[in-house]
Amino acid sequence: MIKHILQGTAVFVGLGLGATVAAPAIAQPADTLRVGHYSKAPTRGNTMAGASGTPSMFWWDSVFDTFTRVDRSGIVQPFAIKSWTLTSPTTWRFTFRDDIIFSNGAKNNSANVVAILDYLASPDGQKSSLYRTFAKNYAGWKAIDEHTVELTTKAPDPLVAGTFARFYLSEMKAFNEMGVEQYTAKPVTSGPWKVVTWTDSEANFTMHDQGWRKPKIKNIRIVELPESVNRRLAIESGEMDLVTQMAPDDIATLQAAGQAVIDNAPYVQSLMIFTEDFSPNKKWGGKPPFADKKIRQAVNYAIDRQTMAKELMRGAVEPASQPATPQTFGYNPNIKPYPYDLAMAKKLMSESSYPNGFSMVAEFQSGAVANDKEVNTAAFDALSAIGIKVESRVLPFSSWVTKLTGATQWGGEATSFSQLVEPMMDASQPFNWYSCKAPFKFVCVEDHVPLIEAAASEMDPKKREAILQQLMQKAHDDAISISLFNGRDIFGLSKRVKNFKNWNRNIYYEEITF
Repeated sequence: MIKHILQGTAVFVGLGLGATVAAPAIAQPADTLRVGHYSKAPTRGNTMAGASGTPSMFWWDSVFDTFTRVDRSGIVQPFAIKSWTLTSPTTWRFTFRDDIIFSNGAKNNSANVVAILDYLASPDGQKSSLYRTFAKNYAGWKAIDEHTVELTTKAPDPLVAGTFARFYLSEMKAFNEMGVEQYTAKPVTSGPWKVVTWTDSEANFTMHDQGWRKPKIKNIRIVELPESVNRRLAIESGEMDLVTQMAPDDIATLQAAGQAVIDNAPYVQSLMIFTEDFSPNKKWGGKPPFADKKIRQAVNYAIDRQTMAKELMRGAVEPASQPATPQTFGYNPNIKPYPYDLAMAKKLMSESSYPNGFSMVAEFQSGAVANDKEVNTAAFDALSAIGIKVESRVLPFSSWVTKLTGATQWGGEATSFSQLVEPMMDASQPFNWYSCKAPFKFVCVEDHVPLIEAAASEMDPKKREAILQQLMQKAHDDAISISLFNGRDIFGLSKRVKNFKNWNRNIYYEEITF
């Protein structure tokens, strides 16, 4: 089985031979798809307020439409936008579908899209990661006709169509009339289902009859299940039909559920080591230990990725060499992962600015990716062999994301981080989150800035790929992070679920049947 997991881009593993059920079966409603996610959507039904990746998209894709989608090969595909053209290096024209109807009966048109962009440019909109990560380069926009919008950028931007994979349609007239709080609790939607109730940790949706994506199942119920063991038990007992982010150990124990899906995921499971000083009272004098390249390299040599992949991840992943996955545009296949070399790690530490080691704090979330708590703890514990004592602090996702976006201050020298190449499967994306050019940088190597800027504006694909591959080499050589494993998402499915499809972490809920 492991051989197939490592070779395939999406492996469907049939299970269920001679197994015993760990929990009593629960009655399964014929008209409801029941879904368990590892975390709630932090901003509930307000797609313009916060982070636009997981876990939010696992909830939002059932009720909202993104402007575009990116397939597993990294190709931007039409979605709410049906076509686009680049009329100049800084001018894009996007034509939206003419059959998108919101759950309140309003029709989407170019005026509504312009209103979405207007909001993102407002003081409130600029606070969101959606604006800071994707829209800060926009110069202007206007409606051309009923369903066509023209967007101009401040500089050439090769990724505009791909970034629209994280823009969701909102019905802005209702948004403005209802106000943020009411709209967040019960948003107007255009996707396959519409909202019945949506609390902090549970949502109930029913079929949106006028939606252009017709679901095969009438209702969908989504709940937050933070613990992976509870997600596994929910599948085994028949309480849930689909769960996300299963632990590798769960593959073998899902025999009673009939099926598991293991898929390449658009992230590199990593540890970020801060080159910026976030310590209380600036105890490092503005220059923390990881500002020293030798220390960053030392911690990379001190971690045995191969053994961790085999024992903690049950062979379902392979060690990573750079902040991009092999399926990503700009990935450099010539780079090899750091080998486990404790002697080299100790040598580098002895030559560093902290030859006797130091004490530090690492703040990380738990449950976002498979076995992340165990992996992070093992990696940080390994650093004790080179004199680095780590105090690990586990944060809930909601607290961790406020630090990531700069709303609250980091309390240590490192964190866990999924180096995301989504939504467009592009190697430049991780640098949007943490580099010298990011709104709230926590890793900065000035030598990388010219390459980051060049990749952001180069419109020739071949030249741009060469720039990104050079950036990947520098990221590896300068050890800007501890890249551990290339991402895998493990979904659990009940026996009755058919036609499950996942592209670039977009779950096509509307195609699921029983």
